[in-house]
Amino acid sequence: MRLTINGRFLTQPVTGVQRYAREFCATLDEALSEGDGLPDLEVEVLTPPLAARLAVSLPTYDAISLREVGRGGGHRWEQTALPRHLSGTDVLFCPGNTAPLMSLVRKRPAVVVTVHDLAFRDFPETVSGSFRRAYEVIVPSVMRRADRVITVSAAERTRMLEHFPEAAERLTAVANGGIPRVRPVPAEDDPVPPDGPFVLYVGALNPRKNVAGVIAACRSLLADRPDLRAVFVGDPVGIYQAVDLGPADERMIFAGKLGDAALEAHYAAASLLLFPSFHEASGLPPIEAMAQGCPVVVSDIPALRERCGEAALYCDPHDVASIATQAGRVLDDVALAADLAARGRVQAAAYTWENCLARTLEVIRAAGSRVASAR
Repeated sequence: MRLTINGRFLTQPVTGVQRYAREFCATLDEALSEGDGLPDLEVEVLTPPLAARLAVSLPTYDAISLREVGRGGGHRWEQTALPRHLSGTDVLFCPGNTAPLMSLVRKRPAVVVTVHDLAFRDFPETVSGSFRRAYEVIVPSVMRRADRVITVSAAERTRMLEHFPEAAERLTAVANGGIPRVRPVPAEDDPVPPDGPFVLYVGALNPRKNVAGVIAACRSLLADRPDLRAVFVGDPVGIYQAVDLGPADERMIFAGKLGDAALEAHYAAASLLLFPSFHEASGLPPIEAMAQGCPVVVSDIPALRERCGEAALYCDPHDVASIATQAGRVLDDVALAADLAARGRVQAAAYTWENCLARTLEVIRAAGSRVASAR
């Protein structure tokens, strides 16, 4: 079977969606290189011209072919250039929410798309108008026409079926991995975590992530604990509405985006990860933190209950007092923090990119069988 992967993600800043795509491809490449039961699979990643890419690092593949096609980038490249270079492809896999409409209509090759969430509908005020308009055209077409659709949790699958009940037989929940497949290599100029106790937030600085609630809760925690600091890892992403970060405070550290090694070091040193998001389809930071023995406080929402199980404390994301109280329990109770750290390591071990790959390939092969039977 010839599998083509939509490589538009390689030209985008690395947030959760792009990390998913990169980890999937890296894990697939390793499996192909080691001959892990995939002798019939030929894989190519098609990308826009990479000379014009954003400042992101490119992966190196041993068994997957990487090919630049067409001109330009973004939605225009995906909708016009990508579908013209799929000759001989059995399945097109699009790991980043969208797919070329031409391929969806033609039904050849088979199309499999991972739609991570419907936040553009559930929280329309948090994204730009152009982003929302594009997704309101493309994502409903994906949900109605793609051979198979993957989403990243059972909770998000349930939410999606409220909007698209006709997708029930084609929509599969496949959990993300958690721990990065390859241990990152530290760089000499990596930022180092603060000395002493600190609360950590990791994620895009946008309203859907409840950054304002995290800031308010942290200010409350800092007021009662003179030696405590709060570190925010993540940048505002262009498609999202800006967040008011409030007055400057030397104990509130906005570190921007960190490389993988620096991020891992921050997880390992933090007193806790605070992640009271209003909505998550799955959520990578809690599992990444758990893998490093960092206690986790998350919002009491279905996807995070599904992902974190009994290994986290839960708070009401709409109540700053609830967020601060649960975080304070971890900061003030050494035994509780140690118990959460131990539970977290066990929980994190259950989420691997190898499992994600295996389940995803099952879905891809099921889509490819339609093409094979039509020949």
